[in-house]
Formats: sequence, structure tokens, C-alpha cells
Amino acid sequence: MLLGILTVLACTAMFVAVLSVVFYGDAIVRVMVRLGRALRIVAPPPPTAAGPPIGILSADLRRLRMATLHPTPGQPQVRRVATLAAYDDALGDACAALGLPDTLSALPPGPDREAERLRVEWLLHEQGLDVA
Repeated sequence: MLLGILTVLACTAMFVAVLSVVFYGDAIVRVMVRLGRALRIVAPPPPTAAGPPIGILSADLRRLRMATLHPTPGQPQVRRVATLAAYDDALGDACAALGLPDTLSALPPGPDREAERLRVEWLLHEQGLDVA
């Protein structure tokens, strides 16, 4: 009789365990992964980028470069300067995303900044990011 009761209890426990895994499998996995990370059994997740994806940065760079190189006729000077500043900021964001040094933002407007802009464009091109 005792063996029969133990058999029914074991079958019931297995049935409950299977149903728990079916209905709460995702939560169980999350808890187990969190426990594994706390015990340093499971590696932490890889770091995620803080900025926008590189594809969006590349599209912004191409758009801003075209707006900088070919301004619309009659465009005010303020808009041209703002477009160039936005392009420089986008170059700096792309450098940060790829881990490249960015000295463009530290230079004042002038020939040195223009030369640095060309150098940064070349660096990005060497890394596989085509801005043209």
C-alpha cells in the first residue's frame, strides 16, 4: 500500500514539474541564468553599443556629406555652417562607434579642421565605413 502511495506521489510530482516547465519555461530559464551569473558559472552578456547602429550612422554621414558638398542655391550661410557642424558631429559619432580617435571636435574652424575632416573620412573608409 505504501508503495502505491509513493508511486502516485512521484507521478503527480513529475506531472507538476512538466507542466511548470511548459508554462513557466522562460521564467525558469531567466532565473537559472541570473543565478548562474551570480555564481559566476555563466558568462555575462556581451556589452551593447550605447549609440545608434553603424548603418544609421553611415546613412547620416552620406546624407550630411552630400548636403555639405552640394548646398542648395540661395541657402543661408548659417544653414551651411550648421550642416557642416552636424557632419562633424556625425563623423565623431562614427569614430566613437568604431573605437577610433577623434580629434576633429577639438579643432577650431579653419584649414586644420578641414584637413582633419579628410583624415577622419579616410580612417572611416579604411575601417570599411564608406561615407561617399
